[in-house]
Amino acid sequence: MPETLLREVPNMGSMAERDASDARRVYPSMTALRMLEAVSRLGSLHKASEAMFVTPSAVSHQLRNLEQMLGVKLISRAGRKVELTSAGNRYVQDIRKALEIVERANAPLGGSEPFGPLRINCASGLGSYWLAYHITEFLDLFPNIDLEITNETDRSDILNDQSDFSIIYGDGAWPGKHVQHLFTPRAFPVCSPAFLERHGRIRTPEDLVKLPLLHHRNQSDWVVWLSAASKKSFELSKGIMFSDVTQNINAAIAGAGIAIGDDILGRHALSEGKLVRLFDTDIRGPHAYYIVTQKERMERRVCQLAIDWLSRWFQEYTLQTQS
Repeated sequence: MPETLLREVPNMGSMAERDASDARRVYPSMTALRMLEAVSRLGSLHKASEAMFVTPSAVSHQLRNLEQMLGVKLISRAGRKVELTSAGNRYVQDIRKALEIVERANAPLGGSEPFGPLRINCASGLGSYWLAYHITEFLDLFPNIDLEITNETDRSDILNDQSDFSIIYGDGAWPGKHVQHLFTPRAFPVCSPAFLERHGRIRTPEDLVKLPLLHHRNQSDWVVWLSAASKKSFELSKGIMFSDVTQNINAAIAGAGIAIGDDILGRHALSEGKLVRLFDTDIRGPHAYYIVTQKERMERRVCQLAIDWLSRWFQEYTLQTQS
């Protein structure tokens, strides 16, 4: 266990007394350590108390006792806002490692059920249109895992170790990280049934350029799909540009225009009749979804279980769609 997690009891007596004191070390309460880690991860006493099923005052009491024992200020309070001090941030890094060591040590004992916190950072589109529909399947298998799902989009937030792992749509270039390909989507035009009622049947790709098109960040998906679907060249109207894929898909569901959807993000909307696929032609997405994490996080049992579950689901889905 990291040396910063313990503190020797001062003893200025004889050599024998000092030797005896080496065997008497004062260890912080495991509950206090878990509470400090939760405050660091969640950013408030209130959220930490909810995660640990205690009152905020109980969390505050444990942290005060921990600070008194260590003789170091770990958190600073400004009204309801709680932030870790620089010493607190350094300490939490060691705490996480120590808690993970304890968790791994517990894992082989008597086939114990997996338990503990698991924080997944997931791209917003996949989180909204796939993970929200399927995460209960994972929790049915592992009900004692305390799950938190976030949507941090800033690269610096993704690269830090606040999450156990991230599911990112990109090119897979994450130096120094464990990177695992999850799946590559297949993309095609979609719109709502109400949109078709207003505008009539869409028979050819050429018909699309006369209609309002929806774009995610730029027009590249439409350019690539039209090139695959027709030998003609088209000049696209600007249409509505969305920075977030969930806004793009929701606008298509609401009947605002035609979007480039895919087989995963549009899966449930298509099956529920909220969206309609317009043509059989599809294109391989320019990027893919990857699992990205700190290499040492792969040693956490709950982390590995979640990644294995995700990989298995998408492998089975890929086999089904190819058969």
